[in-house]
Amino acid sequence: MTEERRNRGDRRGKPRRRTDRKVTAGSKLDLILDVTRRLMSITDLDALLRDMATATTQLLDADRATIFIVDRDRGEIWSKVALGTGAGEIRQPIGVGIAGAVAASGETINIPDAYDDPRFNPEPDRRSGYRTRSLLTFPMTGQHGRVIGVFQAVNKNGGKFTADDEETLSSLGASAAVAVENAQLVAEQRRLWTTLIETLAVTIDARDQQTAGHSQRVTRYAEVIGRAMGLEGIELEKLRAAALIHDYGKIAVPDQFLLKPGKLDEAEFEYMKEHAEKTGEFLAHLVFPQDMRDVPVIAAQHHERMDGKGYPRGLPAEQILLGARIVAAADVFDALTAPRYYKPAYTLERTLDLMDTMAGDHLDPAVVAAVRRHVHDLEWTLDSMKHTWPKPDDEGMEAAPESGLSERDQGSARS
Repeated sequence: MTEERRNRGDRRGKPRRRTDRKVTAGSKLDLILDVTRRLMSITDLDALLRDMATATTQLLDADRATIFIVDRDRGEIWSKVALGTGAGEIRQPIGVGIAGAVAASGETINIPDAYDDPRFNPEPDRRSGYRTRSLLTFPMTGQHGRVIGVFQAVNKNGGKFTADDEETLSSLGASAAVAVENAQLVAEQRRLWTTLIETLAVTIDARDQQTAGHSQRVTRYAEVIGRAMGLEGIELEKLRAAALIHDYGKIAVPDQFLLKPGKLDEAEFEYMKEHAEKTGEFLAHLVFPQDMRDVPVIAAQHHERMDGKGYPRGLPAEQILLGARIVAAADVFDALTAPRYYKPAYTLERTLDLMDTMAGDHLDPAVVAAVRRHVHDLEWTLDSMKHTWPKPDDEGMEAAPESGLSERDQGSARS
């Protein structure tokens, strides 16, 4: 409150000041209810912690706030959100420091002057030039009475934190704990699903040493291209998942076709082409999260062509999802830059030249243009993934005449 407003309040007398306090209390309750509604709608843990930290500073009229989460497996508390500090992720052992002590004991610590408390670590202040004065550190208690997190508010504007502030955090903490546990459950389910997708990709790559690491590399390249085309958030996550399992249908391709070192005849090639459709069929048995339902479609479309001559469905360009167009380009990029039984690893310059010739009929010209624009990012990623390339002494990697892309890599161009 400004000096002018305080003076105006004094002139209006005590009865009006009591009314002002009631309005302030009512506004605080409204804010708590509003924050609670918002928290219950957020399932991303990082976003949730940011919202909680912002709400804490508003409710307590504090300068800064940090929300810590307890990691019992590592015996630590951590936070990616420390408003006003510019800090990255913070980690410290449970029981160490003021926040760590609250995590260990479950008791609130309200300190009028942080420098009078031996548990306070002044080193961050010395490094940043900030001066911590008052601290209110409050436990967030989840199911079964366990502490799952810690609120820490810093520097109450106009003085020290009060018992009313502790009560306010108690009101916020109950709903915040439910929201955090919900977000953690969603994150665990997402990790389980992601791990399943990664495992499926590994099983495919393990069948064929000639293309070992292919799914990992295509995923990394697709991510670079996707970012270049403006994808972010859930769209980028869908692209990564589809790239990882784009070849899963090869699980149904017999070894005599999949591992054949020489050229496939027409009948064998037709059998090999079925892997794209099988990818969609097999993945349809998985229950994907609601926001990831496009993943099987993207994966199954990566051999479709812009001229409508691709497979498995010969879709026209306008029906091919952008994610599938990006995976197709990443797939070709890896087929050219990595060594195969029929060719050495091509240089980046030659790879780009070949992809230019495929733009329009086979590949989306806009995607190829994005590859060109971000070639330095792709080059860095390529170098970082060379350890996944098949080795010269791997089975089937004996020297063979160079023949460009094989039907396994560019089969959709044969029409």
